[in-house]
Amino acid sequence: MEERSYDLCTDRCEIWNPLTLALAGPRRVMIVHSESNVGDSFALLLAMRGFEAVQIGDAAAALQFVHKWRPQVLFVDTLIGDAHDHALARTLREVLTVDRPANVVELLIALAADAGRDPRDALHAAGYDGFCRTPCPVWWMFDVLKCFYAH
Repeated sequence: MEERSYDLCTDRCEIWNPLTLALAGPRRVMIVHSESNVGDSFALLLAMRGFEAVQIGDAAAALQFVHKWRPQVLFVDTLIGDAHDHALARTLREVLTVDRPANVVELLIALAADAGRDPRDALHAAGYDGFCRTPCPVWWMFDVLKCFYAH
């Protein structure tokens, strides 16, 4: 992949909290996606770029796994969970803050449907750090990860 710069504020994707994390250990990325073949493809492509990436297809499994594995970045499909309430995002954020080591931050990005179903303000209020409208290009995800994981 060649070097790309991306706009942090477009109608297709936006990052509100451009966090960074200096990390010497594993760079863990969790993709929570309603379509396992899409999530698996994202995880495989990110793993090929050096990330520890996994895909989870349902809310209960995601909550259980995130507590044990403690990923630093989560891409969450807004179609998972109860429609329009974004409870999964709020609960994931709560689980991630329990026993969090000092100087550790997590990035929570919504893989969101159209603006009618997932308005920007609702995603922001739910606790996401940004969003990408689906279908989300993998290069954008990779660029977000490169910016998040400081060298």
